[in-house]
Amino acid sequence: MTTPKIFNHKGRALKLTAYHAPQKPAKKPTSRRAPGAGQFEISQLTLAETTLTAQISGKNIAYLFVEILMKDGENFYGPVLREYIPADSDKETGGILRPNWSDAISLSIPLRPSLTLLTDGVDSAFAFCIPTGYRVSGCHLDGQYTTAEDSQFRARITFDSDGSVKQILAREAKQQRMKRFATPHPITPKPGDTFAPFVQVLTEEDGASLRESETALSTPLTFGEAPFRLEKESLLPGEYLVGILAQDLDGGLKRKYVPFTIQV
Repeated sequence: MTTPKIFNHKGRALKLTAYHAPQKPAKKPTSRRAPGAGQFEISQLTLAETTLTAQISGKNIAYLFVEILMKDGENFYGPVLREYIPADSDKETGGILRPNWSDAISLSIPLRPSLTLLTDGVDSAFAFCIPTGYRVSGCHLDGQYTTAEDSQFRARITFDSDGSVKQILAREAKQQRMKRFATPHPITPKPGDTFAPFVQVLTEEDGASLRESETALSTPLTFGEAPFRLEKESLLPGEYLVGILAQDLDGGLKRKYVPFTIQV
């Protein structure tokens, strides 16, 4: 993202600016196929009025999500919405609850899309949250935390189902024997500290698929007298994608979307 963007919505200025992430060590390439890699296909994806339908077939499906992305020019921002799709039955593997999917899945999902914002009582920012876990209430939001003394680091805010803050974790990196290790730990905000939520930026690849191209920052919010909290608003007028996000047993993702428009 070369220039900042501002989206005006119901008197709120929702900003997007570039995020300059710390450089990470390069990963070694591998040609090995992970044993839990996805072998599935998403087909017959249709949006009719407020219902999304799809057929999914194959193996190694861990989780399915319904997801909405916002389009602006050549970029897509999000996830405006990401929610787990529950299965008719579940199973527990290694203490982790997973949906028990069959090799052929028919989905019919009613949609009531909205825009989630984070507010500090004065300003608002895009809050493109990720659900906490399967069959678990609440969500979390990652972003850039800046102290009043101008120290910066990645942080994660976890919210309960009512949109109130449950916990804030700092994700600092420490150097040990030439390697970097993240050491998450709870922090208590001080007046004047700020938090700017991350926004995922995706672009089209070969005119057929999307890839995550970069991360942007939304409006910086300031900790003060009013507590941070999530609020629901109607979607901004414009173009969107809605679809299915499938995750395999190794964490790999496959996406398929159909477009829709919110009129002014």
